[in-house]
Amino acid sequence: MKENTVAELETLFEKQRKAFSENNNPSYEERMGWLKSLEQMMMDLRHPIREAISKDFDCHSPLITDMFETGGVLGRCRNAQASLKEWMAPVDRPLSDIVHGSSNCQVIQQPKGVMGNISPWNFPIECSLVMVCDMLAAGNRVIVKASELAPATAKVLQDHVGKYFPEEVLAIVVGGISFSQHFASMRWDHLTYTGNTEVGRLIMKAAAENLTPVTLELGGKNPTIFLDDGVDKQKIREYLSFKFCKSGQICTSPDYAMVPENLLEEWLELAQEVWQEAYPNYSDHPDVTGIINERHFGRLLNAVEEAKDDGCRVIALSNAEPVPSRRQLPMYLVVSPRDELMVMREETFGPITPVLTYKTLDEAYEYINNRERPLASYLVTQARDPEVVEAFKKAIVSGGAGINVFGFQAAEPTAPFGGIGASGIGAHGGPQGFANYSHSKTVYNCTDDNPLKMSICVPYGEITQAFAEGVFAQPEQ
Repeated sequence: MKENTVAELETLFEKQRKAFSENNNPSYEERMGWLKSLEQMMMDLRHPIREAISKDFDCHSPLITDMFETGGVLGRCRNAQASLKEWMAPVDRPLSDIVHGSSNCQVIQQPKGVMGNISPWNFPIECSLVMVCDMLAAGNRVIVKASELAPATAKVLQDHVGKYFPEEVLAIVVGGISFSQHFASMRWDHLTYTGNTEVGRLIMKAAAENLTPVTLELGGKNPTIFLDDGVDKQKIREYLSFKFCKSGQICTSPDYAMVPENLLEEWLELAQEVWQEAYPNYSDHPDVTGIINERHFGRLLNAVEEAKDDGCRVIALSNAEPVPSRRQLPMYLVVSPRDELMVMREETFGPITPVLTYKTLDEAYEYINNRERPLASYLVTQARDPEVVEAFKKAIVSGGAGINVFGFQAAEPTAPFGGIGASGIGAHGGPQGFANYSHSKTVYNCTDDNPLKMSICVPYGEITQAFAEGVFAQPEQ
């Protein structure tokens, strides 16, 4: 991995600004070419990316890399290609014939310019490049700041991106804290950041100096409510499987579970049974993704120890032990922790599940809504009672939601993905992602027979008076 200098970044930035000024509305054919190049890059780099991510995490299933890293970019890229012509098409807005004569109005999607994308370490390919699909489809130029905490993956991107894109279209840079601070302070036409809330606030402050529009994807403590009929072996297997993916280092991972009070012990017993069947020898298993670095490994262990010291029942599924050499952690259940503990104050972002209880659904909804807005909320139920599901969808304010599934709402390339409040601002993916990185520009084509235009020509007279009176006239019933 090569760390870039601020001078190199500024040179790239100016090169992209110049390229955009010379071609500020790339054609459909140009944009399709960019999207196809990005797709081909993912196809060609499948195995190098597998190896790099495994190196960065010490242990990372290549199948998970295929499905959720390179696969996520491929899905977004292909959907953008299939939808691009529709997204780029101007949209006519009807005008009143009486007021506007034969004038007409359109909304067009105009590229914004040069985009900055600050990507995280947990999805070093997917979060670097899925937004790039939207940005390039919208006709922009892009500089991605890859995470220095995933150096092997960043190096693969640095080494190969130039084979597929000129740097005035797409470039990859890497740098530490001061470099990142400078990156966020630049006069981007749009800046995107994926990561934690604390850094997200700093990104917003830096962007505000330039009035730069931002998209923030910040994660959060995503709740899962188990209904009575959801306390079922298969449903708990599905829940734990998603929590296990990447060892919980996913922003949409279920963070804490809420279980009916009278079914807590049954839920805990089924969880232990499921995990013993799946991984009787869990520690050091190749399916277990390593925690990204020693600092985060220590943070998670400290959270577990704090809960134990506070008197919480802490269960290590499969009776597993941590493996420091590969930074692998057991799947921990922390039963009924207090809100003041680290496991409830912060997004766990690891294989730790706080398990809470509730008496009524209204009580569960109130608890969730009294906390910061989560990126996702989940409901587990076999019956899928339409009234209960509908009430759940409306009751919780969250970025997205899943019924009997976790994270799929964020992985679907045709749909928008984004948070709300503390879990994020804006969205990427689907037509909303294209719109997010475009400027919706209204174009009003006024004709000479436009009465409204006539009414404001000086000096004001009878026509002006008639329009003013018309504003206050009661519409006919």
